[in-house]
Formats: sequence, C-alpha cells, structure tokens
Amino acid sequence: MCLRDAEYERLEDSYQRLGACGRRRGVPIMNAMGSQPVPTRQDSRMGTPDRWLTSAAAVATAINAGVFFDFSFVVMPGLRELPAAQGISAMQAFNRSAVTPPLMLMMYVTAVLCVVLIVRALMRRTSPFVPWILAAAIAFLLASVAITGAGNVPLSASIDALDPAATESAARWDELFAQWVRWNHVRVLTSIAAAVGFVIALRPPRRTA
Repeated sequence: MCLRDAEYERLEDSYQRLGACGRRRGVPIMNAMGSQPVPTRQDSRMGTPDRWLTSAAAVATAINAGVFFDFSFVVMPGLRELPAAQGISAMQAFNRSAVTPPLMLMMYVTAVLCVVLIVRALMRRTSPFVPWILAAAIAFLLASVAITGAGNVPLSASIDALDPAATESAARWDELFAQWVRWNHVRVLTSIAAAVGFVIALRPPRRTA
C-alpha cells in the first residue's frame, strides 16, 4: 500500500469519527470535498409549526373517520331495518342535514389542512417524516374529495330523487343503498389510514450513534 493510500485511509477514518461526534452534538460536518453538511439529528426533527399542523390533521382526520364509520356501521344498518319508504325518507333527511356547516366545515377544513401540509412537506423533501405526511394527506383528500365527490354525492342525489311512496322505488333503494355503503366503507379505510399516517409522522426521529 502506498503512503498516499495510507494517509487517505487515516483521513477517512478521522472524518468518520468526527462526523459521529458532530451528529451527537448536532454540529454540521463538511466532508473532505466540501460538499453539503452531513445531516444531523436536528435536521430530521419536525419544526413546531409542522408539528402543530400535523397534530391537528391527525385529530381532524380521526374525527372524519369516526363520522364515516358511524354511518357505515350504525346509521345505515339502522336504515336497512326500516321499510323501504321510511328508509328512503330518513336517508333524504340525512342528506339535507349533511350539507349543514358542522360536517361540511370539518371536512373542508381538514382537506385544506392536508393541502397545506403537502406544500410544507414538499419544501422539506429530505426529512424522514415527509413520506408519512404526504401519504396521509393524499389518503384523506382521496376520501373527502375524490370518493365523496365521485361516489357518495351522486348516489345521495339519486336517493333524493326517489319518491318514497312509489312502489318501484324499493328496488332502486336497495341498489343505491348497497353502492352508497360500499363507497362509504372506502372512506372509512382511507380516513383511518390518514390519521394513522399523521400519528406516525409525529414520532420522534431515531437517535443516531
């Protein structure tokens, strides 16, 4: 081994020890070629604004998931027990109350919060929590915007158009009911996935040696 190779190995070994020490102390270390600093444990931490926004998103998506869950496994099965005319009338009443401020405000505010988190996450693409935030935010937007707008809203409009007293409405009600519940199950799963993703993103980063 030539002298230059031996010197290079000693320099490399010294740099590795210095880098480990710097990471423990949160000090950025430049490598021998003058490239970017070695990421420190502080670089991987979520800032206070992002932590608050992510915590709010975790709570908000969990609340939305609870609402969807309640419809899938409590409200809709209860309507199924009613005669078709009564079930149609009750669902039409639910559809009218669903567009009032409490539910709509919760869904829209959560969706806007997810968009904000996506933008902030893209500004910190190298941070370890970014993939979880992006996956969680996209999952909820899929639930609240795509599935609701393309699936549940048109089905609700079709139910509203039914005449509860008409005899032919019973068969149509059965069909629309099954489709509405099926799409709502997907909203439950995607909203739960979003809440779990935000919670995972809030975990503190692993300590490096």
